[in-house]
Amino acid sequence: MLGSSMVFRANAIGPVLYALGVATLMQILVKRFAKLLSSRRPFAIGLCANHLHHSDRGGMPSTHASVMACLAGALFPWMVIWPEFALLPFIAVITAWSRVHSGAHFPSDVLAGLMLGASVGSAAARVFPLG
Repeated sequence: MLGSSMVFRANAIGPVLYALGVATLMQILVKRFAKLLSSRRPFAIGLCANHLHHSDRGGMPSTHASVMACLAGALFPWMVIWPEFALLPFIAVITAWSRVHSGAHFPSDVLAGLMLGASVGSAAARVFPLG
């Protein structure tokens, strides 16, 4: 979706690349923070099978949820101009739910990730204003 927006809308290249850069930084920071917290995952304490064959590293907050919410927050101002971006919050929530459903995270892990990512993304959107 983001790639096709950049191909078909030349003026979307800057905001999309900026949002992807912020989301990349978000991923690096969240992974380090999760390693520091070192919270257990549902499969690691025997609540479910390890369906994803995931490692046992820290699961709080969810990196997937953080990154997707960060993209949604960073591109939120452009959703009015480019309606396909309005799908990003839904994709973030679906991604978060899939992480809980697969046993990779507790609901609190993905909620923390969604809130953290949306906060950072919306702050980044204010730094790179619309127009």
